[in-house]
Amino acid sequence: MQISAKGGTIVLDYYPIKGWDNVIQANKHLRILSFKGETQTKRIVNTTQLDEEVRDRVDNFNYSITGNKDNLPQFHSQHGGVK
Repeated sequence: MQISAKGGTIVLDYYPIKGWDNVIQANKHLRILSFKGETQTKRIVNTTQLDEEVRDRVDNFNYSITGNKDNLPQFHSQHGGVK
């Protein structure tokens, strides 16, 4: 999923996460915040956090859902981080 601020200056992308065994972790998502095309932060959020953040930004801060297709799962290892 992707949401963007008006004009696309700020973009939030959410990706499913998979482990070394290629199994998708159902309640975990990689959240990437970009500003003017430059990645600012990456962090792991759960489904509740994702839903609350998207709802809040769309309802209260004029963000739009700009992509709602399933994104490719990203690899995550508890020791190695997100790749």
